[in-house]
Amino acid sequence: MDAGNWADVALEIGFKAIKEGVKEQEILAEIEYQLKRQGISQMSFDTLVLTGKNAASPHGNPGSTAVAKHDLVLFDLGVVYNGYCSDVTRTVAYKQPTDFQNDIYSIVLEAQLKAMDAVKPGITAGELDEIARGVISGYGYGEYFNHRLGHGIGTTVHEFPSLVTGNDLVIEEGMCFSIEPGIYIPGKVGVRIEDCLHVTKTGCEAFTKTPKELTIID
Repeated sequence: MDAGNWADVALEIGFKAIKEGVKEQEILAEIEYQLKRQGISQMSFDTLVLTGKNAASPHGNPGSTAVAKHDLVLFDLGVVYNGYCSDVTRTVAYKQPTDFQNDIYSIVLEAQLKAMDAVKPGITAGELDEIARGVISGYGYGEYFNHRLGHGIGTTVHEFPSLVTGNDLVIEEGMCFSIEPGIYIPGKVGVRIEDCLHVTKTGCEAFTKTPKELTIID
């Protein structure tokens, strides 16, 4: 297995730990405990598990907030394996989500998929950011996508290149970076979907394989 596969394992552990009343910190602890039991001793960065309104903070701090019915739960995590880092984000629903939550999720997924589909040698880092941002802005939520589209990854979790509007860096085969659009509406909802990938001759291949359709945890 590689770092991306282990990130998928970590997500699976986290999804299984979701139940009504469980706290963010408890889910986080279960993920890291189970990984350590399987020989993974180091995370790429501080694991994020954010539920409900807490997910509306792009880089929030997991705490004592408990999962409630109809919450969206955001996981952002990665591991270090054989010297390389992984980084993945998935947002899942506990019980049936509302129509509003579904709509926001669908917009973020569309933005992520369109940006992923556009990755190939010759496009610029800024153009990729503009593609995802254009999708979200087109639905009227542009102000709530308040960070860059992605960052390089390798032996550390944040590397060159930076995928941000205005960066004219030309993407080349072999580059590795994240695609992670999000919508964060304070007091209401937060959704982010992220995969890291490597650029191939004609497109890209993601390091993480956890499905991106909205998963509903019952």
